[in-house]
Amino acid sequence: MRRTNFYNIVTTDGVREFDFLNNSLDGWVANNTPAYHRVKDTDLMRPDLISYKYYATVAFWWLICYVNTIHDPFNDLAVGQILEIPNILDIYAFGRNYQMVRNVGTGLTVAERRALL
Repeated sequence: MRRTNFYNIVTTDGVREFDFLNNSLDGWVANNTPAYHRVKDTDLMRPDLISYKYYATVAFWWLICYVNTIHDPFNDLAVGQILEIPNILDIYAFGRNYQMVRNVGTGLTVAERRALL
């Protein structure tokens, strides 16, 4: 799941572009028990390492930030802070549901969507 795939594509003044204000993450639902992580000094400014610890990939650092309303990972993480770590089953379920919804009615070809990335 690439982060850019969660943005809607809109046409503004005849130009197709990503709508960064409205995204598909509003449909995020956590049905499974999350893990919790206490931030250590080695985690500061490194949500990618937290993602790797729980998922064995750095790919979901942005989702950890989203769930914990961290807008600036360089300044919003504090030692001792407790982070909710989404369950991997919820991540996969959201990805599957998102793909089913996303593939309907975009009005763009695959090549056009890739050109926007």
